[in-house]
Amino acid sequence: MSEVIMPTDIENWKELRSRDVTSTEASVLFGCNPYQTLFELWHRKKQAQVVNIDENERMRWGSRLEHSIAHGIAEDNGWEIRRMDEYIRVPEVRMGASFDYKIEGDKPAILEVKNVDSLAYRDGWIESDGDIEAPPHIEIQVQVQMAVSGLRIAYIGALVGGNRVILIERKANSNVQNSIMTKIDEFWKSIEDNNEPEPDFTRDAGFISELYGYSTPGKIMNLEGDELHLASALRYRELAGQIKVLEAERNEIKAEFLRKIGDAEKVIGGKYSISAGLIGPSHVEYERKGYRNFKINWKREKKNG
Repeated sequence: MSEVIMPTDIENWKELRSRDVTSTEASVLFGCNPYQTLFELWHRKKQAQVVNIDENERMRWGSRLEHSIAHGIAEDNGWEIRRMDEYIRVPEVRMGASFDYKIEGDKPAILEVKNVDSLAYRDGWIESDGDIEAPPHIEIQVQVQMAVSGLRIAYIGALVGGNRVILIERKANSNVQNSIMTKIDEFWKSIEDNNEPEPDFTRDAGFISELYGYSTPGKIMNLEGDELHLASALRYRELAGQIKVLEAERNEIKAEFLRKIGDAEKVIGGKYSISAGLIGPSHVEYERKGYRNFKINWKREKKNG
């Protein structure tokens, strides 16, 4: 049985989402979410962590344009739409969803709005024989939205490159929805059993630094005899040396260019250009977050004789 909640404000909305696997997060469980890994999702849900995402310029413009895209699509199709501000969840599954718009009338449906860069569309969306498929994480998103809301139809409305509208109709697929709910059930069971998933150290590097951003004063761990981590430490030292060499080479090239261009602010090359304007001195004050001062120190080898 679904529960419909009207968030009181943005912070309440974030807190509600922290309790469930949401429509935008469900694709993580299938390994096809471009923004988050299973390891990160597991830890954030285990801690019921409210996620704050710093809004960038692209996101701001996406929010600004969403209203115009939605109403443009509605006008083209003769639809009456309303903003869906409610948060809907299925408590027994701990699955929830937020929405963009609802199409009113005899055949009510969800309207999920996307503002898509033309290159992102080319690389992530599939066109074949007149049919169009959105990226998997969006397809999963609308199935979750239909599952929690009880609506049987969803439209993915995308404005591509600022001048082309793509409209995809999707119907509720019980097999897909059951598969999603099974995955969500397994996910919450893994948290109950404290069965942590393996991290993807490439994608999870930043989150792991955040997750383990503290140390206990005086606590010592002994890794002596751990050959695997010895190899990692040696590789870490090797990469540090390469960084120093590459940075020195970059500085040499920069110095060579500066000597050549003198006080020119802009340089035009055959296949490149250089911007070399002056950024004046300024006084900046900010609060620095704490961080782990991670470094590997090497023991000096004793010389025989």
